[in-house]
Amino acid sequence: MINRVTDMEVNLAPRHPRGLHLSNPVMIASGTLGYDGYGRGLIGNYPLHELGAVVPKTVTRLPREGNPEPRWFPESYREAWEAGDHLFLNAIGLINPGIETAVHEWTPRWAEWNATVFFSFAAHSVGEFGEMAAMTNHAVGISALEVNLSCPNIENGALFSYSAALTHDAVAAVKANTDLPVLAKLAPNVPDITEIARAAVNGGADALTICNTLPAMRIDLASRRPVLGNITGGLSGMALRPVSLALVYQTAQALREMGKNVPIIGVGGIFEAEHAIEYILAGATAVQIGSANLINLGAPWRILEDMRQYIADNAIASLDEIRGAAHPALAGII
Repeated sequence: MINRVTDMEVNLAPRHPRGLHLSNPVMIASGTLGYDGYGRGLIGNYPLHELGAVVPKTVTRLPREGNPEPRWFPESYREAWEAGDHLFLNAIGLINPGIETAVHEWTPRWAEWNATVFFSFAAHSVGEFGEMAAMTNHAVGISALEVNLSCPNIENGALFSYSAALTHDAVAAVKANTDLPVLAKLAPNVPDITEIARAAVNGGADALTICNTLPAMRIDLASRRPVLGNITGGLSGMALRPVSLALVYQTAQALREMGKNVPIIGVGGIFEAEHAIEYILAGATAVQIGSANLINLGAPWRILEDMRQYIADNAIASLDEIRGAAHPALAGII
């Protein structure tokens, strides 16, 4: 029998006046909320309120049509997974309706979900980040903003999260235009993740989401052409977890050295409860489930239940007991 009194609650914004309290640390990552990224196939069928939070797909200032087909490889993640291929690529290109439609038409629907929802958005300039943050001020149904600084599928030159200065300025612009907690989502392919993380924190980020997908490609031997219409895409799946886990570990150490109590949300390659626990041990406060949702929409609930079983079986009263335990100097502190 699972011990239901085990403390699974987390606060993702301890420095924010209101905090950001979740009943548990398991979330659905942006881009994987249902079949369309905005909940199709989930709503009415799955109890979203039982998860810590959900993050609908990133929106941009104007509507986007996305990248040319094909956008997924393999075409069916479920079939690939069952066949033993756990390396997933996508080049969706942030297809979305634009922030005006999202704020005025979609967030009212989200408010009906009875769930904690984070609003994810990306912009092309510091000013646009601030403008978009301000546009969410009268939106209903959202509890926090997740600033997507790191999507590798947009062909707009250097990404914000490649630059400490741009990261700082983008986060600061968002913070100046919202009263909601702000999460900064970072990219993995940078020389020093701690430099970028420090910049985001100094810009006012209440939490850090680590990490987005890695730029990658595959080539079809028969056609001798890239398998994606965009040539390159984002690598997710099992291969991303060791990369993201290392970045979470490094960032947790850096934040401790800064004396900053800024939670980290670990993302990448979480398919089992044990994978989520790895992130907690590395210093993460919470986790987001991504590719696993594209194999089975019920994955987050299964992982959450198995996490409860794990901590009950190991007589863990609170996740605080094991958070950062992989860092001998941090165990029980962060």
